[in-house]
Amino acid sequence: MEKTRIKKLGVNALKVIISIVLLYLVFRKIAFQEIAQIIKKVRWGYLFLAAIFFLASQLLSAKRLENFLHTQGFALSFRSNLELYFLGMFYNFFIPGGIGGDAYKVYILKKKFGWSGKRITSALFNDRLSGLLAILMMILGLLALLVELPFAAGLVVGSFILGVAAYFIITKIFPVYKPIYFISLLYSLLVQSMQVICFILLIKSLGINDNSVIYAVTFLASSVLSLISFAGIGVREMMFLQASKFFNYSASISVSASLLFSLITICFSFLGIYFQLRKLNLTITDRS
Repeated sequence: MEKTRIKKLGVNALKVIISIVLLYLVFRKIAFQEIAQIIKKVRWGYLFLAAIFFLASQLLSAKRLENFLHTQGFALSFRSNLELYFLGMFYNFFIPGGIGGDAYKVYILKKKFGWSGKRITSALFNDRLSGLLAILMMILGLLALLVELPFAAGLVVGSFILGVAAYFIITKIFPVYKPIYFISLLYSLLVQSMQVICFILLIKSLGINDNSVIYAVTFLASSVLSLISFAGIGVREMMFLQASKFFNYSASISVSASLLFSLITICFSFLGIYFQLRKLNLTITDRS
């Protein structure tokens, strides 16, 4: 147990270091003062809408996880699941060397209801896997908007094939989730769409109204690579900086929007403090 904790601390420490190094490299190319000046001119209406879409994406994420838990027979109420969701965000952001958001959910549900930790972990893993699949499918679909028709058709077909192939592979390994595969994938596509809209609104809040597809693709790609850093911080900023060399958009504004996205995420993570201070009252629903 102690070795596992030490290993987890080491992994989290490495992620924090990667984020710090990437941010350092970004700010070597773009002065922090320049970014501060850009953010000072933010249009608050767009920023507020972006926050609303981000919150909507989190509510849908919680609902998606609820489906996976219910499929395993764990009829946790949506309110309880939502509380745990924001608590998980809080743990991931503010206690990076601690138990971690997903591990905390496994611990508290196992302790409260005596549920199988292995089955809870399975639900959490497939929840994350569904999100990753949606991101990859959306990247292919959005890239189709940037290329000529023959290649565009191939990318759309490729996105469809990826979804179908994943269905056969995932349901073969985890047959219990076969009935909810497509509805979960739909939830995941909606979640990622909400987050993409959130980021596009952040770009608009900084006065940019074009290159939306390129911003969306870069944002989604950075979401995949965010696994190697702390909450995606640093990776997103570096991705937008590097992509600006190949596409005609402002590196300073895209990095500023990325930092705003991280700020919105952190702000909503603070909701977990309330549930941390207040004793959790987890309940289950009657699904008879």
